Amino acid sequence: MAKVSNERLKLIVSTATLKIAILGKGAIGSLIAYSCHQQKLDYQLLLKTSKAITLDIETINGDKALINPHTSDIKSASDFAVVVLPIKAYQVLGALQQLRKIITPRHTLVLLHNGMGTIEQVKALYPINPIIAGTTSYGAYKPTETSVKATGLGETHLGWITKPDDNASLIESTVSKLLPPSTWHQDIRLALWNKLSINSVINPLTAINDIKNGELADKKYQQDFQAICSEVAQVMNAVGYTTSSEALQQKVMKVIKTTANNYSSMHQDISFKRKSEIEFINGYVVKKSQELNISTPKNQRLVAKMKALETY
Repeated sequence: MAKVSNERLKLIVSTATLKIAILGKGAIGSLIAYSCHQQKLDYQLLLKTSKAITLDIETINGDKALINPHTSDIKSASDFAVVVLPIKAYQVLGALQQLRKIITPRHTLVLLHNGMGTIEQVKALYPINPIIAGTTSYGAYKPTETSVKATGLGETHLGWITKPDDNASLIESTVSKLLPPSTWHQDIRLALWNKLSINSVINPLTAINDIKNGELADKKYQQDFQAICSEVAQVMNAVGYTTSSEALQQKVMKVIKTTANNYSSMHQDISFKRKSEIEFINGYVVKKSQELNISTPKNQRLVAKMKALETY
């Protein structure tokens, strides 16, 4: 058997990637497919049918590209190691139940969505599988069924919920390439709480008031702004993540300014008569507060208002 030099071994390890499956062709999922296409990663989109599709991608710089992603039927897909779920939080459980016939204990599951609450659901359904939770600040929307327009460059935060006995470094290397730059956390739940604290203000207030993110800087929204951050800070402190209402307000205002011309995902959900993720954002705050015997009346009212607006 021919010997392989140490240098050659290092090259093999450094360039090795795992086969990736991406569930659906939503805005973020399509961006991930485009990223895989650009980097020549081995990927496939899991769809209701394996029929060939063409995705029309417009980057943040205005460049356009047409790609023909590899597609597989969600009921019979095979030959992948990592499955990424860039879908709505309320879709995760149903999607993973659909995948039960093809998911084995060796598959790594990557949860990538707004809000919290799905980790517990997924661990109950797949107690043995390696699980990664993540959140990204990339922005994109779909003007049509097969076109995607990027609206904001972002960064991605990732962390293990349950880790494999081996291959962890290769998995991390591969997943890090999907929506770079990526940061890995020892405790991803803190990053998820930080993202949730921002979404808990921007998402419902922009949806309820039918405004762009930047308009939340107006003084007339400051009372709502402060009340939400105060309640979220209380819950975060109670679950072990030290913060303050003032610190959260500063983080939220920074995002409001950097995404001033954007419409939030929840605003878009209401505009297009889709179900929102309110149950997994402000609703999660309310759920945790009830477990901890903390009063969160502002978040409760926001959940009620959003449910009244939903007409899906």
